[in-house]
Amino acid sequence: MQTQMSCSAAIHALISGASPKTYGASGIVPASVDFIRAIGGAGGITLSLTEAIYATADPCFPTALYQTYFAVRVDAGAGPVIFNDLSGALFNGGPSWTMNNRYQWAIFVWNGVGWDVMAN
Repeated sequence: MQTQMSCSAAIHALISGASPKTYGASGIVPASVDFIRAIGGAGGITLSLTEAIYATADPCFPTALYQTYFAVRVDAGAGPVIFNDLSGALFNGGPSWTMNNRYQWAIFVWNGVGWDVMAN
């Protein structure tokens, strides 16, 4: 098994693991969070992702790390979990990304102008 380096560019590159945080209310997700555990509940929540690009100071490849979040919805509530960007950046061409089902997951990668999303 390989060790997964932290996906957050805000965390030291030699530290491995994840920085999980559970969100049950709307808010801003800081760049220091790697793994989002979202609870939509009955009314739903909106989470705003933080755009980030960090220089590696490496003369070789890669010269920059782009912010990445892993997210999973952990409840079966009726309310949606909505991800957005306070600057208005798009998610695969749309204004936001929504999770409606328990154990639905997504990986969000900042590409410099918007969020690339890989999800189930």
